[in-house]
Amino acid sequence: TLTSDVKKIPCVFVSAYGGEQTATLGELWDKIALSDLEQHVVDALRIIDAKITAISMVGGNKSVQERRAIVRSEAFARPVPLRSFGDGMNRLFGIVLSLVNAKDGLLLIDEFENGLQHDAIGPIWSALGKFARDNDVQIFATTHSYECIVAAHKAFAENADDFAVIKLRLDPEQGIAAFVLNHADIDVAIETEMEIR
Repeated sequence: TLTSDVKKIPCVFVSAYGGEQTATLGELWDKIALSDLEQHVVDALRIIDAKITAISMVGGNKSVQERRAIVRSEAFARPVPLRSFGDGMNRLFGIVLSLVNAKDGLLLIDEFENGLQHDAIGPIWSALGKFARDNDVQIFATTHSYECIVAAHKAFAENADDFAVIKLRLDPEQGIAAFVLNHADIDVAIETEMEIR
């Protein structure tokens, strides 16, 4: 039997569509608002647009207007909706906001690459990896993108033990079997163009 001594760890999920409910993102934002974690969110958004200097959530509660994220950018005189920066920026906001709320726990991301530009995926993995190492977060991400796996592999090259690919395969005798590919295995797979998705 489980006792009350069992510690619950945070676990945050990011869906494949990146369209997390505004209310959910608002709740996640409220947990880190005015803390040092806010700057991690801004720093991550700057991977896509270096002119962003601040972010906040407005509206909601008794307001007629739905809660939404706004950003301060050097490119505009006034704050503008985050939505105006495109799907990739909004996807990244959902991922990073979820990550900082998963401190000392787990972050689950379905279809990591959805909405993100290919050239941004490597730097995003690097930023997520650094935060995860510094804040004891284990990230599990699904993908069908070979490019996403290669970008993550390169981003974690200096900390090779921090990254592995778990490939699921249907085995006629065992059912679904998991095969773990470590850094060296992934190197070989990339060099030989072996299918690892």
